[in-house]
Amino acid sequence: MRTRSLSSSLALGLFALAATASAHPGSGIVVTTTGRVFFVETGNPDIKTSGNLWEIDETGALKSLKREGAHWLALDTEGTFAGADFDRWFARRTAPRLDRVPVPGGNAGLIQADGMPLVVHRDGNLYYASRNMEITRLTPEGMTTLLVPKLRLITDKLGGIKGLASGPDDTLFATCPGAVLQIKLDGTGSALVHPVSLEDCGKQPTADLSEPGLRGLAVDDHGTVFAAATSCGCVVKVTPDGRVLPILAAESPWLPTGVAVHGSDLYVLEYYDANSNDRDRQWRPRVRKLGPDGQVKTLATLGRD
Repeated sequence: MRTRSLSSSLALGLFALAATASAHPGSGIVVTTTGRVFFVETGNPDIKTSGNLWEIDETGALKSLKREGAHWLALDTEGTFAGADFDRWFARRTAPRLDRVPVPGGNAGLIQADGMPLVVHRDGNLYYASRNMEITRLTPEGMTTLLVPKLRLITDKLGGIKGLASGPDDTLFATCPGAVLQIKLDGTGSALVHPVSLEDCGKQPTADLSEPGLRGLAVDDHGTVFAAATSCGCVVKVTPDGRVLPILAAESPWLPTGVAVHGSDLYVLEYYDANSNDRDRQWRPRVRKLGPDGQVKTLATLGRD
């Protein structure tokens, strides 16, 4: 087991320095309890594409929900933020820029964001990685508090927070490029695993994150973490005792950026040339599903041939 307290890990000086940040496509993908899949198609301003927020419904049909695609996506299952005045909170600089899109046919909603990962936890509050260094709690009434004081002293050396997910009970999980953190809602936390090292990485030559370049993640009811190892071109499973196992590879130049769990199925958002610095090429997303029997099915592919 490779769990360490965050403070002791920092004291040992084991954390890698932050990688240079650059533009990248989104990691946002969520699945409702009924199996409706929502994902972001990030726009590319260099070639004047605005992106989309897409739905794959229970029948497999693909449709655009909104003609704007951000980077991160959270599912507001119970509709606790249905009455939130995000525009006013942003104008007052008490909350970041957030966009809520109602899910047709119920009280649930989708909350999009640029600039930081976010998640609506089962306690009804929204948590986001402010400046990609700290985790902030946002209540439906618009009140914000830091969850872990001075967390930035650790995450800055880890390369920043690249993904955030809700775990069982009172636990959040976060990815940094080479680490998975678990953080309790009382402000305590530890490194579930650090460093994350993959023997057969298959590193992409244009990757801008240090290996394995963890981004989007999801957690099942048993506390098993699934994360997109973007720099290594695969999805990894991290068991509650800290074992890391690659479970799904993407053929180059496709790279995973986000994941979602629904029952025994794993949904993976991938982008074509996700780490490319060639901004003349449009990022293209696709969604694949990995079943419990190991079978992989492509649910949607967007963009140019």
